[in-house]
Amino acid sequence: MSSIDAVTLIVAIALFGLGLALGFGRVLKIFTKGIFGFILSIFLCVTFGGMIAGIPAVSEWIAGLNAKLGESWQFLATIHLATVIYYVVLFFALQLVRILVVKCVAGFFSIDVLPMRIINRVLGAAAAVAAVLLLVLLVFAIVALFDGAAADLSQKLAGSFLGTLFENNPVKFNA
Repeated sequence: MSSIDAVTLIVAIALFGLGLALGFGRVLKIFTKGIFGFILSIFLCVTFGGMIAGIPAVSEWIAGLNAKLGESWQFLATIHLATVIYYVVLFFALQLVRILVVKCVAGFFSIDVLPMRIINRVLGAAAAVAAVLLLVLLVFAIVALFDGAAADLSQKLAGSFLGTLFENNPVKFNA
């Protein structure tokens, strides 16, 4: 076991303990508000925005609005302002839905009965470790976009758990 593996294991154990102490509701709140919540909403917009825009009624509305805006000013047709408006509205809608869902789920898991307290603590421990693992995978995917930095990091992490994770990262931004 290399020193980086030992540090990774210690961090995972610390995160597990922190999640166990805080519980699922609080861990969920921590990882879904602030910059994390903003990034989560953007990710959801990118993931589901095209699928929602593919619904015939939504697609016709966007195309019609793009055409009307293009008639009034050619520049608006060039930038597809209706599509931009659609994604901005979708972003704010997802922000509201994210906030409501987190409040409801966190409230549900903060019910003060013994079985729920146990479930809350166990899920909190798993969620803390999983959230940081997902963040590491996201950072590795961003680093992989830069060839020089990716090769350097791959070389430094070679033979460790993080090196294996970096080489086999399921999150990819370029196909």
